[in-house]
Amino acid sequence: YGVIVTSGWRRGLLLPDLEGVDTPRQQVDIALRKAGIPASEPYSLERFRVDRHV
Repeated sequence: YGVIVTSGWRRGLLLPDLEGVDTPRQQVDIALRKAGIPASEPYSLERFRVDRHV
């Protein structure tokens, strides 16, 4: 799954299956950093799937 974190107007997105990202916690931490949201601040978390067509 990919994840989207949101707090107020700040939002971070992380796509699924990234090399070096092995746990859901790592996904959330990276998305929070990208959004500039401190981990201690309340945030909403959404997950999504991606269909790849090659």
